[in-house]
Amino acid sequence: MPSPFSKFGRNVKSLFRSRSRDGHRNTDHPGAVDGVATPASAPPSAATGRLPPVVVVTPTRSVVDLTENKDPIEPQDTGRHGSSHPLVHPSVNSSGHQSLSERPSFGAATFGVPWQSYDPPVTSIAPSESRQQPVPESAASNATHPPPMPLRHEDTLNPSSVPIRVVPSTSYFSNLNPHVAHGAAHDSSERWNAPACHEETRVAIREDIVSWIKHGERDEEPKRIMWLSGPAGCGKTAIAGSVAETCKEEGLLAATFFFSSFSGSAERSSKRGLIPTLAFHMSKNEALHRFKHHLHEAIERHPDIFHKNLKEQAKYLVLEPFRKVHDDQESGDGWPNVVIIDGLDEVVAAQHHVPMDHRSPGMSEDDQVEILRVLHTLSNDPFFPFRIFVASRPERSITNFFSADAPDIAINLFLDAKYNPDADIRHFLNSKFAGLRRRAGILSPLWPGDDALNRLVEMSSGQFIVPVTIIRWVESGLPRQRLIEVLNLVDVGNKNPFANLDALYCHILTRAQNPDCDPHLVVKWFWSINSALFHVTASVMFWRGFLEDEEGELSYRLGPIISLISVPPPDDNSSMITIYHKSLTDFLSSPTRCGDLYVDGTAHTSFVSERIFVVLKNKGPIVPLPSLRDLAMFLRSFFWLQLLNEDAPEVLTSLSENSKAELGCCDVAWWTTASLSNLRFDGEDWGTHLWLVRLIYRRIHQAMGCSSEAPSLGQGVARQAQGSACHAACVRWRAGILAKAKELGWCVQELEEVGPDALEGFSQYHVEDMFKKPGSHSCDFCKAVSASG
Repeated sequence: MPSPFSKFGRNVKSLFRSRSRDGHRNTDHPGAVDGVATPASAPPSAATGRLPPVVVVTPTRSVVDLTENKDPIEPQDTGRHGSSHPLVHPSVNSSGHQSLSERPSFGAATFGVPWQSYDPPVTSIAPSESRQQPVPESAASNATHPPPMPLRHEDTLNPSSVPIRVVPSTSYFSNLNPHVAHGAAHDSSERWNAPACHEETRVAIREDIVSWIKHGERDEEPKRIMWLSGPAGCGKTAIAGSVAETCKEEGLLAATFFFSSFSGSAERSSKRGLIPTLAFHMSKNEALHRFKHHLHEAIERHPDIFHKNLKEQAKYLVLEPFRKVHDDQESGDGWPNVVIIDGLDEVVAAQHHVPMDHRSPGMSEDDQVEILRVLHTLSNDPFFPFRIFVASRPERSITNFFSADAPDIAINLFLDAKYNPDADIRHFLNSKFAGLRRRAGILSPLWPGDDALNRLVEMSSGQFIVPVTIIRWVESGLPRQRLIEVLNLVDVGNKNPFANLDALYCHILTRAQNPDCDPHLVVKWFWSINSALFHVTASVMFWRGFLEDEEGELSYRLGPIISLISVPPPDDNSSMITIYHKSLTDFLSSPTRCGDLYVDGTAHTSFVSERIFVVLKNKGPIVPLPSLRDLAMFLRSFFWLQLLNEDAPEVLTSLSENSKAELGCCDVAWWTTASLSNLRFDGEDWGTHLWLVRLIYRRIHQAMGCSSEAPSLGQGVARQAQGSACHAACVRWRAGILAKAKELGWCVQELEEVGPDALEGFSQYHVEDMFKKPGSHSCDFCKAVSASG
């Protein structure tokens, strides 16, 4: 019998299957490939696996495409294995999307050198013509660092007073930049539509905060931390953002970090980027040029600092540089005064592949407390020159820290009636309605009238999120009609402090375009967008592909609720879907608050699992993507779905019986190739995504209800296909995964010897270890194969 590793001499091929004239796939024979009927129960041939726009690139960097290449779109890259050939897009019908049957497919992945020396095969999905070279920091700093001024005579007499001209270092920027959460800055592009205080609102509280920032040392009992808290929707982030802008204009701002658990970037919900980002912001301040010099030195001495805990990062990236600035005898004149941190309650624990059943709500609280302890350490250090302003909800962990763990270290400001929020809300509404009258052509200068304004102020109950949401709702339709609808909402009383906000959310969400067959579909979509991905973010293009059954469905169904969720226009594929306020998540999480709109975890898991099956069945979205680049981006996000990443058996067990029956029709070899090959795009290597095949191989036997008498695959695929009690999908997936893995050069000998029932006793990580990458090991079986080859 020929070795499973003997096919490495072939070139890679991109094959195209035919398509019917109406653009639909052939559903008469779902198991057929290229016109050859394949029984659903039969083990897949390694030759039938086809991965569409995914192309395997061998370690020799040689890609041969059957499409003629007259205009290369990827520059040749000469490496140690030789030169690479350009990757050519398959033709795309400009009149519409590619159909499922037009998607390019994988041929056998083959290599031309001994398999032991291989890195994993690389799946290059899109051209690399737009690779961006690192920009030296000097290029960016020329605009912010003026040329040195001539020194006065008296300045030349004292060396310590001579400004240090830091030569910008590419290594400094390149080492620090990947760990900086650029979207967390108060003025980042990601926060372009962030809430801000109207110039006539929140005046008293903003003046109190800025006064402390400027003159806090004059207080009877000076404190170096100020904590602003209040309930959801009361305007904390708007206040923090407005104070940050004021401080920036007056030269008082050293650094900012605005956390957000539902923003477009996962880095804004994690503690990991906090200290590097604050240090980066400080280093950009012209007055802190000596700090930048010593920060550069610290990074050079401790290149692994970004992998340390927050306390160590603060020590070496912040405190040590400032101590050295003090040793330089710099006076500190003209330095900024404050570091501003908002949304501390929205810090989400860094999971590091922790299984869902091992997690607890306390993990995020632990990260929040770790941040507070580091801020306490900074504020107590005599060399740290700034005050620290923190804004958050009064969550238990944060409140306990300030009241018990570290009492008397901070000034506590709570947004309550003391600051007269009703007057501020009235100012806000008057301003917004004046603009709305002009835009909508409403001629009456009295609209909407004092009675309506009084009712809206009463409904707000001091929570700015209520009038903000009302204005968004009113201006997204016919203003007069929509305002009447809001004013007619039933007052449910004062037992629930969020009663008016809940009534408003219910009113808006019931306008969503749910299908008759699933009145909770939009809420399921909301939970998918909010939490289905494992610590990564995805653009609207991914969610359209993952959630839609028809092109344009996302915009259609979410259109009526754009006052709650910002959905990019149809021609925008790169932007994120934005959930305006975390209070919507709180509302939908509580069955007592959202009532009939409530979707429990089991129902949502079942929904996501069915969508995963749809993608597996179609080798991508139902609505085909127009380019290789789009499919590359889609697959990258798809592999990071939380259910797949956590090895959750519900991905299979919660499928309907019809979906389970069709699971055996999926192209196993295609998905195995996609999972075990390195995905690449524009020169960026995204690595392998083994957990998809790991999950299915480990879980499918039990999920399909197969008999415990089924033998291991090492005893023969044919025997299982013909005489075992295994479900056809179980045999097809497990046999197909092993066959394609071998073809790609992976060693699965150990895995073959384990029976399917025994797999349930192994952890997901143990099963993953049984998939051995090409060249990553030297077992006896592989040595024998190598010697015989």
